[in-house]
Amino acid sequence: MESNLKEKLEDFLHKKEIQKDLRKVTASGNKSLVVEFEKILNHDKDLAANLLDAPVQFFEAADEILENITKISGFRLRVKGADKVIEIRNIRAEHVGKFIQVEGVVTRAGEVKPEAREAVFKCRRCGEENRVLQLGELFREPLFCENPNCGKKGPFDLLIENTVFRDWQSIQLQEPPERLRGGRMPRRLDCIIRDDFVDRAVPGNRVLITGALRVFQERLQKERRTTFRKILFVSHVEIMQKGVEETELTPEDEVKIKELAKQDAWLRTNIIQSIAPAVHGHEAIKEAIALQLFGCNPVILSDGTRLRGDTHILLTGDPGTAKSQILKWVANVAPRGVYTSGMKSTGAGITAAAVRDEMSGGWTLEAGALVIADGGLACIDEFEKMRDEDRSAILESMEQQTISVAKAGIMATLNTRTAILAAANPVLGRFAKEEPALKQLPIDPVILSRFDLVFILRDEPRTDYDRSIAQHVLHLYTSPGKVLKAPFDPEFLRKIIIYARKNIDPKLDDKEAQKVIEDFFVGWRKSAAESGDPLPITVRQLESIIRLAKANARLRLSDQVTVEDANRAISLIKTSLRDAGFDVDKGKVDVDLIMTGIPRSQRERHMRLMKIIEELEEKYGGAAPLEQIFQMADSEKIDRRFVDWVISEEKKRGHLYEPKQGMISRAVK
Repeated sequence: MESNLKEKLEDFLHKKEIQKDLRKVTASGNKSLVVEFEKILNHDKDLAANLLDAPVQFFEAADEILENITKISGFRLRVKGADKVIEIRNIRAEHVGKFIQVEGVVTRAGEVKPEAREAVFKCRRCGEENRVLQLGELFREPLFCENPNCGKKGPFDLLIENTVFRDWQSIQLQEPPERLRGGRMPRRLDCIIRDDFVDRAVPGNRVLITGALRVFQERLQKERRTTFRKILFVSHVEIMQKGVEETELTPEDEVKIKELAKQDAWLRTNIIQSIAPAVHGHEAIKEAIALQLFGCNPVILSDGTRLRGDTHILLTGDPGTAKSQILKWVANVAPRGVYTSGMKSTGAGITAAAVRDEMSGGWTLEAGALVIADGGLACIDEFEKMRDEDRSAILESMEQQTISVAKAGIMATLNTRTAILAAANPVLGRFAKEEPALKQLPIDPVILSRFDLVFILRDEPRTDYDRSIAQHVLHLYTSPGKVLKAPFDPEFLRKIIIYARKNIDPKLDDKEAQKVIEDFFVGWRKSAAESGDPLPITVRQLESIIRLAKANARLRLSDQVTVEDANRAISLIKTSLRDAGFDVDKGKVDVDLIMTGIPRSQRERHMRLMKIIEELEEKYGGAAPLEQIFQMADSEKIDRRFVDWVISEEKKRGHLYEPKQGMISRAVK
């Protein structure tokens, strides 16, 4: 059998086409010849069957032949592709010892280590050098000295400088998030990569891997168990740049979607109506989420600066307004959707964690939710319940769309090119009408300002609306099929999104559309310049409008942004700003509420209050009496609750302190 295999391999590897590829590889200095499985199958079905059933023997024979042909030690054959892709969770005992192909996200990549390929030992008795080929996973020493005049069983010294090493790395694969349905736990698979294919994949990369599945016996303390650990010995690694979701579209799907593109007038409406059909109302939010799912491509400037194309949305509101339901629906439909809850997530779980690698023994990075969702959409529920340090961990991810990690001596930058859909609740569980909504959220304004759209969902009694909700919920329970009959079912909507993201890249070339966006931006800021009103909009919102306008065009499956696309984007921004940036005191939109957390009207009172404390400090010799602060503030019509809030906030920031009860002093004077 072995001689027959070698003959077939000799025949295949000496083919004119393969020899041509081999010359190119050796000329470029590489030590791996990559061959597609289909070529082996077309050449000899029996040879392909040998590869699938006994890959270890196949590659040992092939590598020996290639070393003889090239005269290069360590030259290897790598086979790309297989007859089918096996899902990680479906790997079973029947696959042990077989050549398989799996698909997944790299969650962990260990350090590259030198592995002994041929160890050289020196006999202490006679000085003879003994060479031992290291074939298994356990280190082998000579049984006896090869010198016929010695023949002793040692002792031997390992000669490191004469030993032949090769590169070795362990990685861990996890099932792609889009494959998980119904709350399944993602399965993982350990892999070992050798030689010139190490360090090709980093955490967050989506890869297609071929290799031989082998097993190693597990131990319980010193006793061996009957169960074995699966490890895939990698032959070939393919980094999937554009994502695995491309393979989900059939030619029939593409024809059907192209037909839909001709129904431009109805397509947008049908897509929006297909977003979370079980949730009643919230049309503006559903439109925003539809645009987030479609997104737009990033813009790369000539100096290398990257302007993100993903839209970030925050839903915040009273309990029972279907925030969590919307998030779970979106995570299930998005081509690469990841759902997590802020209460149960740490900064490391959201970004990346430094963990001890079981196989290599060293520290390595393990990808978190945002890294795994790279190129997709991350839904974060209960955003306000995350610790401040954990929330701040995603700040870089939201704007630069990377995560810089410095943990356990590891310094790395990982890609997190993902849109974020977050949901949060107010501090007291329900919004109070008297205060601006965003002031009632325990979220740093620096993070709030990174969201393109912020929607406030208020649960207020309105007879007509309440009746329509009651009827909708009753129908959900009595006739769910009729109520949830959306224009597009979730699976087909997902295919439309995949097709659009793959094929449509809208351009903002229309001068009229550009003029509409420009006039809106200048017009809104003009009122602040002329009348001294609060600033209603900044450049960040301008960039959001451009992203949303492009997403509107992509949603219509169009390559051109029109005036209507621009107007719809502006309408969403207006809705968001009036929801989240409305200053109840002034009755006007103040973007500072989103950007800094304090509206201009309150900032002026805040500054005056700090001045009052300064004046009273001078009068009373270094500390201001609390009662005097209240009296002076009251005389200037500054509300007592506002005074309490400012003093409390400034104490947290370390700007004010209480030297003794009833006295307030500034930390820096």
